[in-house]
Amino acid sequence: MSDILRVAVIGSSSSGGWGHNIDELFIKTPGLRIVAVADDTQGGLSEAITRHRLSETRNTAFLNWEKMIAEIKPDIVAICSRNIEQHANMAIASTEAGVRGIFVEKPFVRSISEADAVVSACENSNTKLNLALVNRYCPTIAVICEFIAQGKLGTLLEVRARGKEDVRGGGEDLWVLGPHVLDLMVYFGGAPQWCSATVTKNGQPVVRNDFVAGPEGLPKIAGDSITASFGLANGLTGFFASTRDAGLKQPNFGITLLGTKGEIHIRPDYIPQAYFRAAPAWRMNQTYPWIPIGDEGLSPDLTDQGINRSEVRASWGRLAVADLVDAIQSDREPETGMFTGLTLTEMNEAIYASSLTGKRLHWPLDRSELRAVVPY
Repeated sequence: MSDILRVAVIGSSSSGGWGHNIDELFIKTPGLRIVAVADDTQGGLSEAITRHRLSETRNTAFLNWEKMIAEIKPDIVAICSRNIEQHANMAIASTEAGVRGIFVEKPFVRSISEADAVVSACENSNTKLNLALVNRYCPTIAVICEFIAQGKLGTLLEVRARGKEDVRGGGEDLWVLGPHVLDLMVYFGGAPQWCSATVTKNGQPVVRNDFVAGPEGLPKIAGDSITASFGLANGLTGFFASTRDAGLKQPNFGITLLGTKGEIHIRPDYIPQAYFRAAPAWRMNQTYPWIPIGDEGLSPDLTDQGINRSEVRASWGRLAVADLVDAIQSDREPETGMFTGLTLTEMNEAIYASSLTGKRLHWPLDRSELRAVVPY
């Protein structure tokens, strides 16, 4: 059996494009070979064929992703479009075709029901699935874990996350940017145990009639402001907030770990990705500088000068792809796999359900209650 895994990639130039150039992550990853591409426009298909240096034949270029998966039967399918309307269908069809791995642009899928269906399909076929939560693969994250283990933050108390809070602030921000910071919240704080949230529109709590279909295949969303609290398994409280047009010139997007001795602020997609302050947030009687954290530890002189941020971010994405490949070969779950996607989808729906009912929701979430409360 060949050691090279055959990859088929799916984009949608008519809606959602190719995400954050997800298909290109497979070009430079050892042990992989892209053998087919699918796009729903002829122009987009031709560009993808050129990008991947393939000959445009009936066996390499497809205007129909279902036909490609069924005929090519690749080892790995990369679902690249930002539009998530077909993510679940694509993933399930891939498992039915016998693929060994699936790589999915975030957000994962549109609902807990879709997430449950994808998880079930992957379990039945032993297909490994990983999400493009590339910030988790930044080497700085491992350094932060070492800082926590070494007690540099003291006892962790809170995890605070915010979206970009631009024109998408509120419901769209939760779905589009929320996956990165909520994933890190759970990574550092443990699985959610409960959720209490308020979602408002023009200062008033949202009601069912406020929900409208979101862009890029998102489910029905509502609200221009969200405040949510999560009880986390490690004993921390996690907070997520997003308010439309509340962002500064430098986006608010990020997550802060607050401890009794220090704090760390993480800026997704940026270099430096994180900063350390050797004092708790509430200590103001002395000056405690924020020191950049690099891949090897504290790096006071680290800046973004001369750094190609897109290429650095792509290097994290290739680590996510390599994680999927290793998960296939060693029969394990990837670091940001389908259960991560399920948890993030649960957190989104729990926020809306808590706000609509005025109740704190507890895990495991009652699927029937969510279906009765959250508009789809």
